[in-house]
Amino acid sequence: MTRKFRRFIFLIFIVFFVVSSIIVILFAQGYRFDFNSLKIVKTGGIFIKTSTDGAKIYINDKYVESTSGILSHSTLISGLAPKNYNVFIYKENYYPWNKTVEIKNGIVTELNNIILFPLEPKKNKVVELPSQLISEFAINNSTIEIKNNKTKIVNVYNLNDGKLLSSEKFKKATSSEEIISPDENKKLYIFNNQLWVDYLDGTKKEPFKNAGDKELIAEYEPPINFFDWFNDSEHLIWLANSELTIAELDNRGGKRNSIKFYLNINSSVFWDRNNSDFYFFEKNTLYKINFKA
Repeated sequence: MTRKFRRFIFLIFIVFFVVSSIIVILFAQGYRFDFNSLKIVKTGGIFIKTSTDGAKIYINDKYVESTSGILSHSTLISGLAPKNYNVFIYKENYYPWNKTVEIKNGIVTELNNIILFPLEPKKNKVVELPSQLISEFAINNSTIEIKNNKTKIVNVYNLNDGKLLSSEKFKKATSSEEIISPDENKKLYIFNNQLWVDYLDGTKKEPFKNAGDKELIAEYEPPINFFDWFNDSEHLIWLANSELTIAELDNRGGKRNSIKFYLNINSSVFWDRNNSDFYFFEKNTLYKINFKA
């Protein structure tokens, strides 16, 4: 083997080492070769956090192995070329969730507020009470307060046995036409039979919003009877014409995931935000449906 040939082999090894090192560095920094555009692009990722374990994740109809554990129901999918992706999340006996999200160079898109709701939530009997006019009511720990706006009487009952604890006059309070979210960053209100959300301050996590942004959530005729927030400040619940709707606030991809339940409700309702319990009456019997995942 001549010196010239050995030098040639040595140069080949140097070039191979340099090229390999560059490829390894680029790969570690998230760069991939895009066969569609025939270019090297910096990839992004999707961080997915769901309300329950055991959910199956599909990206563009391809199953992705979940990395969630017992304490954290989250999965990071990296190495995605910049473009739009359809995310589909499924769990048996739950409503599926899907959204189209845009992946950008070097950025991890976050889907932090995914709640999977049961297909058939259980209606549980709470207590049966004496016949009376129920203008409005509220649950407070183990008691229920029932107001009669005609007589200006509020009756307080024990939720466990239906026993009357007190009965007294009250001054009718003016009902609020707007509800501030639990994180105090958003305002939910009705205007001309339309349900709106105003952002009081900019958001610090995705989806990003600016202070003063407004979003139309729903429009009904006849008007909406009840509306409120979930405790995460990212989901809404409202009742209109016996149709109970739960919807997420995130409308990325032009879609807001929502589910509807048709309930024959002719009474006032109460929403226990902390426990995700929806209360309503059927005649003199109080029922509740739990929507906590």
